Amino acid sequence: MKKLNIFLLISAFVLTGCFGGGEPTLEVPEFEGFKTYEAPSFSIAVPERWEVIEQKDFTEDIPPQTQIIFKNNLKNDKFTANSNVTKQLLNSAMSSQEFARTEISGHKNTLLNYQEISRNDEFKVIVGDKVHNSVYILFEGKQAEDQPMIRVVQTYAVNGADAYTVTAAYLKEEDELMEEAADQIIQTFKVK
Repeated sequence: MKKLNIFLLISAFVLTGCFGGGEPTLEVPEFEGFKTYEAPSFSIAVPERWEVIEQKDFTEDIPPQTQIIFKNNLKNDKFTANSNVTKQLLNSAMSSQEFARTEISGHKNTLLNYQEISRNDEFKVIVGDKVHNSVYILFEGKQAEDQPMIRVVQTYAVNGADAYTVTAAYLKEEDELMEEAADQIIQTFKVK
């Protein structure tokens, strides 16, 4: 549970990265070995073997803005790779990019040894029947000195007053397959 808490804390931070080129479309990419999770207000794909933890199964320590959690079925003593989607209500109107910048700033001030690895300020996210500019970020940091260094990939989407943060997190030393899976999770997020 401590590993899950660390992930949820990290997921509050915004990450950016690079994603595709060409003309934006309303098509979400499909990846082999992934399953799609459909919620009333969004959809996202995760590796088929990952465990799905829905709100009805959350413990009291899970923040109320968390919509869904996905965990790697391969457990690790230090940190188990996972992903989640959070949704919060905005007090004022802002774009997905503005929301992302606010969240990223919070991560920089909260994480120890924060380092931005890559960022794409023109990442495309699907919101309803439109393509919006957002931010895709890859960064690393840790919650406390005695915690492992975690890599985090995030993107953000705003739909009216609802602001979503999509996070995938894994140990810094994990292989390229985990890095690729985290990237693919983020790419498949869509707000309905």
